[in-house]
Amino acid sequence: MKRKASITRLVMTVLIVAGGAFLSSCEQYSWAKQEIPQELTVSFSETIAPFCQGCHGAWSTDRVYDKLSANVDTVTPASSRVLSIHSSITAFGSQMLQVDTLLIAAPDVIKLWASQGAEKN
Repeated sequence: MKRKASITRLVMTVLIVAGGAFLSSCEQYSWAKQEIPQELTVSFSETIAPFCQGCHGAWSTDRVYDKLSANVDTVTPASSRVLSIHSSITAFGSQMLQVDTLLIAAPDVIKLWASQGAEKN
């Protein structure tokens, strides 16, 4: 019986150490927020409009732009009303959008677009 308890403790210790090593090695990759280059240009017509029309498909591009730009703060993009009122943009695990070669979370794309003047490009 003592041998079985010793083996069980040994196996549990190995599993705990291995699990801790695994989790600590993943931290730098999965928990680090991706750095977004500020020189990256967000196109309304190629990135923002198709994302919005996923939910508002019946809206014209002009209507999407008008509604979105009315709620975007180009001075302080992080405080844009659209980020606080639209659940599909702010939901945990929000959709990732392709901008050039990067996959960026939708709220970050909206903020970057706002910081670039929220142009209808």
